Amino acid sequence: MLAMDESDAKPETCTFTFKKSKRKTQQQTRRKQSSSSDDESSAVVRKERTIDIKNPLKQCTSLKALKRKHGRDRGSSSSSGSEVDDITTSYKSKRTTVREGPRDMGATATVEIDTEIGTDAQAIYSKTLEINKELKGKEDDKIYRGVAAYQQFIEKKDTIHGNAASGFNRKGPMRAPAHLRATVRWDYQPDVCKDYKETGFCGFGDSCKFMHDRGDYKHGWQLEREEANGVEEEDMSKYEISSDEEDIPFKCSICRDTFKDPVITKCRHYFCESCALKHFKKSRRCFNCGQQTNGIFNPAKAIIAKMKVIHEPDITSQNSDVEDNIQGLQEGQ
Repeated sequence: MLAMDESDAKPETCTFTFKKSKRKTQQQTRRKQSSSSDDESSAVVRKERTIDIKNPLKQCTSLKALKRKHGRDRGSSSSSGSEVDDITTSYKSKRTTVREGPRDMGATATVEIDTEIGTDAQAIYSKTLEINKELKGKEDDKIYRGVAAYQQFIEKKDTIHGNAASGFNRKGPMRAPAHLRATVRWDYQPDVCKDYKETGFCGFGDSCKFMHDRGDYKHGWQLEREEANGVEEEDMSKYEISSDEEDIPFKCSICRDTFKDPVITKCRHYFCESCALKHFKKSRRCFNCGQQTNGIFNPAKAIIAKMKVIHEPDITSQNSDVEDNIQGLQEGQ
């Protein structure tokens, strides 16, 4: 019976109940409050970063940096359009047809680089004369008027040069003319074409801005030494350059030395034979003008003849010196 009762009895079940959390409701209420507060006033305070440029040697050209610096100087951090106008430079015409400056274009302008006319030495002296005229025959009033205003008992008379107050009848600095304007340039540079002086050729030709001068001058001590040594005067005619020989150089343009076996190109330019061949290996064009030479180099007869005329006296003098030495050796034996 007991077993039958136990099987017929229903099993008991346990029910669990959980307490609802209040976190979700709290979050929802916070969101609602925040949304309502944002609607009422939505403002975020953010401190802008400012960099103080205290070093005057450190400058910037960025428009953004200039805006920031300009706003900091004025005590405001706003970047409005008015500040941009203050930073940038703008120009505006006066819309007038009248030219700037004096109407006479400075024709009656006076020189104002010296002491002012009212305070220079001549003006002070003229004031002194006026004071002396006022105090003439009067008792001394014991008033000190400066070193330049001492009473003078000997009057200077006017002359044909001018009155006593002019600069011709007194000592001291004279007043310069007010309407005399001089432009002075001290030129110490020779302005001589270096290429033409060294070689006798210039690529610019007559349009060169420098002077084409081949002249060579001796110092005073050189002339005195030649006179003391009794050197015979050379024939200057062999150094003269005629109008036909102006275009003939006296040195090679490539090596800038005296010609050695001079040759001439089709474009009438002169070079040493070795210099011309070396340049021809690099380029077939002329060294001076850039024209095509086609490898044609003819002997420069004009320069060869001129070199013979110049160097003949040197060769004869050398031969005479050799003969004198030989005769001296023979006499000594």
